Amino acid sequence: MNESELIAWCLRKEKEAWDTFVQQYSRLIYWAIRKRLARSGYACDEDEVGSIFQDVFVSILEGDRLAQLKDAKFLPGWLSMIACNKTVDFMRERIRQDSHFVPEPADAKDNSFEEELCRSDLMNILDAVIEGLTDRERIMISLNLLEERTHQEIAQMLGMPLNTVSTIIARTKEKIRDELEKKGITG
Repeated sequence: MNESELIAWCLRKEKEAWDTFVQQYSRLIYWAIRKRLARSGYACDEDEVGSIFQDVFVSILEGDRLAQLKDAKFLPGWLSMIACNKTVDFMRERIRQDSHFVPEPADAKDNSFEEELCRSDLMNILDAVIEGLTDRERIMISLNLLEERTHQEIAQMLGMPLNTVSTIIARTKEKIRDELEKKGITG
């Protein structure tokens, strides 16, 4: 069964279809969650990872999000992006819940609390910028930057010419850079 058929089957809300979908994409979702956590340096236990994992699939099922996917060949990148976004949402919520945390005095050597606040603000701004991208730009930039896929790998995954992929990624990075500069973030 190809991805288009599986998506159509899932959209009919058949339990067997969702079981197949979850079985087929579980490893990808877990990998994307763990990769995002690792890149952030955020420590999570197995129950928390499981909670994020479940939230990814629940959001796809309950929100009929598969209907939003215009091209089935983008499904792996699209799922990775959703998993990364849900992971970031989880981390933000955790930071909000830990608001009772009192940072060390300003003269302390460890600035991790201030760094985390700056990182959180930057992530909010970056999320807003990424939301402004087209689906194709978001998927390609996600595959390139979050999954660290090469342009060649992305071209093969999406069945597109390498030059087209390289051009879209370069233009998207420039677009993101311009938007961040408009918001006062440089470097």
